[in-house]
Amino acid sequence: MTNANINRLKVSLDAPISEVVARIQASGPLGCVLIYDDAERFVNIVTDGDVRRAFLEGKQLDGTARDIHNVKLKTSRPAPITANIGSTHAERTTLFRRHSLRQLILVDRHGAPVEIVDHQSINSSPSYVNQHFTAVVMAGGFGMRLRPLTEDTPKPMLQINGRPMLEISIEKLVNYGATRIFISTHYLPEKIVNHFGSGERFGVPIEYIHEDVPLGTGGALSLLSSRDDTTLVFNGDILTNLDISMFLAYHLRTESALTIAATQYSFQVPFGVVSATGTRVSHIDEKPKFSFLINSGIYFLSPRVFSTLPASGPYHMTDVTHEQIRRGAPVSCFPIFEHWLDVGRPSDYDLAAKLF
Repeated sequence: MTNANINRLKVSLDAPISEVVARIQASGPLGCVLIYDDAERFVNIVTDGDVRRAFLEGKQLDGTARDIHNVKLKTSRPAPITANIGSTHAERTTLFRRHSLRQLILVDRHGAPVEIVDHQSINSSPSYVNQHFTAVVMAGGFGMRLRPLTEDTPKPMLQINGRPMLEISIEKLVNYGATRIFISTHYLPEKIVNHFGSGERFGVPIEYIHEDVPLGTGGALSLLSSRDDTTLVFNGDILTNLDISMFLAYHLRTESALTIAATQYSFQVPFGVVSATGTRVSHIDEKPKFSFLINSGIYFLSPRVFSTLPASGPYHMTDVTHEQIRRGAPVSCFPIFEHWLDVGRPSDYDLAAKLF
């Protein structure tokens, strides 16, 4: 991106995080914005990863770019890596490789950004970028809360704007680099198999894991015919705009055994909350709001996890997670700020048509 367009990446320290996210998403392969202070001085670069780190620190979309900057100041790379606009291709390539960069800011003699070079244009991608993966989609649920819609249709095959939600997800997985997809089935499996077949129509081999008795996500994973790839596990009743390539890059870069995608869930108590010691009141918090990171039902697993799964019987992802933690294997959290919807109730189903 040259100086003619770099203004599109500028945000102020007081810009809401929601604007930062929108600008990053609009920046395409660059995946960043540039923060400036009130005097129009360049302060820092903010990437997708910086935003997600801020979410892990408890920041929310109504926070500001300043909050992200303050979190970034505590990381191993608090300031941007830059190069002079007159630097050579070799000098830039050295910086990309030395620091595993995804973007490099070119500055003038005053230190002001005039151009951004991304790793693709210089042919120097970090090893954890643009990797392929196997996907396992869990599609065996009964969808009882969506009756009568699911009386003769598996929940993942319900139509969203004229297309099964499972088809929407599978096309997304293929676009992000899935080279093989397994679909776990139980309820009305023929409806799913007849629609997707061998996967030829979608450009990816599709295989099926049929559970005569529900085994849980971990139990289904023990039945996979292939365990050698980094594997995405995805609940079939979820719709999301999650950037799976960023999720995969994070999983690989952190060398985690298991990475859980987590989304923020907030609720407001409709009453004043009383704090008291014994009978003595110390404080009243009027209608406080609480936020948590909750499990989104989306995971990346490294191949080494499969050797820890039981050979048979029900086993859930919570069991898989706790076993990895017990073994001392790294389990990471990847915050989601994109749209995410668990289509479990009629109101969710109605909302899905508007969001996706």
